[in-house]
Amino acid sequence: MSPAVRPSDSRWKQGAGYYDESPEQIRSSPMLPDPARLRDRRIMEVFDKHGGLAPGRRVLELGCGRSRWLPFLALHRGCDVSGLDNEPFAAELARVNLSGAGASGRIHCGDAFDPEGKRGLVGTFDLIYSMGLLEHFDDVVDRIGVLARYLRPGGRMITTVPNMRGFNWLMQRLGSREILEMHVVYDRRRLVQVHEAAGLQTLAAGYAGFFDGHLSAAGGSRRSARVRLHAGLCRSAGLMAEGWLRAARGALAPEIPWLSPHVYYVGTPAARAWR
Repeated sequence: MSPAVRPSDSRWKQGAGYYDESPEQIRSSPMLPDPARLRDRRIMEVFDKHGGLAPGRRVLELGCGRSRWLPFLALHRGCDVSGLDNEPFAAELARVNLSGAGASGRIHCGDAFDPEGKRGLVGTFDLIYSMGLLEHFDDVVDRIGVLARYLRPGGRMITTVPNMRGFNWLMQRLGSREILEMHVVYDRRRLVQVHEAAGLQTLAAGYAGFFDGHLSAAGGSRRSARVRLHAGLCRSAGLMAEGWLRAARGALAPEIPWLSPHVYYVGTPAARAWR
């Protein structure tokens, strides 16, 4: 039996280390995906190939704190975007990032896994997605089934989780074992299994991105030798990956289980297949 995942709620609080930016900083320097970055381009491809996007499509991001993708989908794909986050500070960062980017959208604060309190959102979205949410829960099959209730008939769900395997696992183990234990480790097969067990029909699944030296996070004092070593290795690995991509002009960047930063899944509730 796998050990229980360590609770991660405290990491999303203001001043806890994950959200370092203030609302003022984000408003003045809004965050969007960078097309020059391979990791972001591959996620864009997942949205464009599998998200069923079109102007006016209603899109909901679950766990939307400081979302870079909501303003992108609003400004560059013409979507009608909304976000939902349980942490008030994270929701506020998403709001100011939207407004700072000049995008329109709605950010709701509340528990995504309690749709009974959000009847105005249930059954209203063409696409729901999460970027690092489900890996923090053990009872994920039940939770996926709950999230699917936000979809319209024929709607799609995109899930991405960090790929905590191979080199990424080693780097996170060095950075912080506590943070590593806040994650359920997924490969493509396991991510497909939990979604299909929740009643979804698989449309696509795989790995996104070649390598990202800054996927893992450190814990503890920034002055500790371990944190400094982790930061140095992240920078070095990231620079080597960038040098490799430039030398190969992006041609030799395989998306493989032991290096890619993301695992992704795309599906639709089986009884309401996309038409």
